[in-house]
Amino acid sequence: MKKGTILKVLGLMLVLILSVTALAECAAGQKKEFKVAILSMRKLTTPADLSTLEGVNRLKKELGIDPKIIECTEISEYKEQVQAVSEEGYDVVYFIYDNFLEAVKEIAPKYPNTKYIGLWIDLPEKDKLPNLKTLFFKPQEGSFFSGIVAALMTKTGKVGFIGGGINPGIMTFLAGYEAGIKYINPKIELVVSWANTFEDPLKGKELANSLYGRGVDVIFQVANQTGLGVISAAKDQGKYAIGVDVDQSGLAPGNVIASCLLDHGYATYDSIKQAYEGKFTPDQVYYGLKEGMEVVAIPDFVPQDVKDKVNEIKQKVIKGEIQIPKITDTK
Repeated sequence: MKKGTILKVLGLMLVLILSVTALAECAAGQKKEFKVAILSMRKLTTPADLSTLEGVNRLKKELGIDPKIIECTEISEYKEQVQAVSEEGYDVVYFIYDNFLEAVKEIAPKYPNTKYIGLWIDLPEKDKLPNLKTLFFKPQEGSFFSGIVAALMTKTGKVGFIGGGINPGIMTFLAGYEAGIKYINPKIELVVSWANTFEDPLKGKELANSLYGRGVDVIFQVANQTGLGVISAAKDQGKYAIGVDVDQSGLAPGNVIASCLLDHGYATYDSIKQAYEGKFTPDQVYYGLKEGMEVVAIPDFVPQDVKDKVNEIKQKVIKGEIQIPKITDTK
């Protein structure tokens, strides 16, 4: 073989080797996109929904995951959208509330490589699936600490609770709140009122004004939009209120002394992150202090000794020294 030919062959081989090396490096540097779909039964506009979006933004910022958000405003869309994202090969299908649950239970077995994660679902053991993880909160924990703050801040020895309606979920809030109050001082009087609506701020304000007029100086509201009226009444009358779901102290600075947190953002970020890291399990999760979630927000103006007491008791809850009830006979 002529010298020139040999050089040409060697040159071609070198180009080929460099090309293969470059392709290998490129492949190594490129990780398969981790696809996440988030299904909601409504527009993401409520405080809890905005908390979910905080979790979504954290996924983008810290892990480079950019979830696709699908707002299903029609009931007919629930199954349709679960099917669609499953067919499209999403790694995680994250759905909020149990509106999507029946569709997921039907469709998930057909897509074993897709991980399904449902928020605000307490799933019975008989309904478990190997690729379905369900998440719930421990509302009794944040409510317990709200009760502690109320008991430490009341001047009249009379505190209130306004619920949007009597159902097992709201009763869990009441049970925790009552337990927190009694933990500090069993002699404090708890006055309970029911709005029978979660969508009427005027009704909330009317009920709150009535309780404040009866000597109550702290009210814990668990009533969604109705609860906004409670906070408004506290601001108008110079009394105290306790928020729910998210930190609501900004609605009435100086009047909202605590907020019972149900951190949708943390649950969203944590559960999807675990799936991303290959740590997905189908175990039911109840988010609270032990799971790393903050359960109560206390604004700066609240005295430090109150905050110190709350932090002291948190450690007892984490260690299992205090068992917080989820039910109560009080109504």
